[in-house]
Amino acid sequence: MLTKCCGRGFACLALSALTIIGGTASSAEAHDWFRIPNLSYATDAELAPINRTGWILSPDWSLSDEVKLGGSGGSLLSDPDGIAIGAKAGYDYQFGSILVGFITDAFYSWADGGGVAGLESDLNYYGTVRGRFGVSLGRFLPYVTAGYAYGGLKVTDTVAGVSDSKTLSGWTYGGGLEFVWNNDITLHGGYRRIDFNDATFSSLPAGQNTLSPEMDVIDFGFVRRF
Repeated sequence: MLTKCCGRGFACLALSALTIIGGTASSAEAHDWFRIPNLSYATDAELAPINRTGWILSPDWSLSDEVKLGGSGGSLLSDPDGIAIGAKAGYDYQFGSILVGFITDAFYSWADGGGVAGLESDLNYYGTVRGRFGVSLGRFLPYVTAGYAYGGLKVTDTVAGVSDSKTLSGWTYGGGLEFVWNNDITLHGGYRRIDFNDATFSSLPAGQNTLSPEMDVIDFGFVRRF
């Protein structure tokens, strides 16, 4: 639902971290953060030597968020689905062809779903804090990633007029591929599995009030390095 409020918990905290990370750059680097990037494709001859060490900032999109609810109450609700928009920030260090780094990301989600007898569910936000390991293959960088995941899920009983929101915690793992488009932009796409811990909702009937949310996230975007 487009009317949902984004000002919640960990998601806003993680988005605020993007500003904090930006504040660690020098004045010259900070100016480069706001420079409009070149969008034209660069041939191999036009590329500067590739070294991925540095801060990263990336707007991200996910067009097919679906939360498999599971648990004793999963049969009462349809799985929420929708799109999500967010961003990631982090730092990479490359030595030789090996890359190690850390990433934090946060997404505002429009995934929602219905259910029986006036029940509704809404995934308001989700994000991760994770490490990653990759191997540089020229312009390509395949990588694996894993770490902590969080989210915000709301379940509403529209008939009784009650709702309950829970902050979810869990783990994530996956991988992806980056491709250096030009000296300003790296394109990326990735997959992550998110398994949240069980959560109990007072807005669901007793005995059927536990959900076991899990997600398969496919996202894409472009990376700026500084």
